Amino acid sequence: MAGTRSLEAAPVAATTNLMRAFWWVAAAAILGFAIPAVFSSVLRLERTYFLIPYAAIVAAFLAVFFSWNGFSFREFTRHWLLGVIGAIVIGYFVVQNVYSQPASAVPQGAALVFALLWFGIVYGVIDALLLNVMPVLAFHGPNFDDSNPIWRRRIMCGLFGIVASVVITAAYHFGFAEFRNASLVFPLIGNAIITAGYVVTRSPLAAIGAHTAMHVASILHGMETVVQLPPHY
Repeated sequence: MAGTRSLEAAPVAATTNLMRAFWWVAAAAILGFAIPAVFSSVLRLERTYFLIPYAAIVAAFLAVFFSWNGFSFREFTRHWLLGVIGAIVIGYFVVQNVYSQPASAVPQGAALVFALLWFGIVYGVIDALLLNVMPVLAFHGPNFDDSNPIWRRRIMCGLFGIVASVVITAAYHFGFAEFRNASLVFPLIGNAIITAGYVVTRSPLAAIGAHTAMHVASILHGMETVVQLPPHY
């Protein structure tokens, strides 16, 4: 009888976890849209100042997400070697995309150091966590790798994570006036590839490294003409 009850409880638990993941993704999409809609489209804050509320609000949201779902720093050290390799491979692809766009003036001296730290690392890591890492973790759960799921469940959760990443990316970029047209397609494709790198390598370092490399390349190529560093006015 105990074994029967456990078998009956498994689908219920799986459904509950799936619904919880959908709610987290919905919350991330709403928040992702609201921040640029308010601070960029309405208040029209310059990039330097826009990043202050964006980083603060998203960091608070992610802290709640990681805490409530039982994630720890260990999630970022799993399969780290594959993650580094994935970051290099995918990073190369997204950096080439950056350099295919028109160039513009690059900051010099202290301004360049500030840009690399603020727009490259801070902006890049926050973007990666919200748009690429969090959607996958929402469906994986804290014990996904520990339980060694069957390949069908691994593929299903990975696909859900990629779709969720696209949804959050679409909502976030649609908050910027500059992406309310056909140009929205480009960040959707780019972030789907970055998130897929995380799913394949099973390491968030692949997504974080690639996304940050993309931001750094955008600074070195010219922030005012590349689409990867909104807002532009």
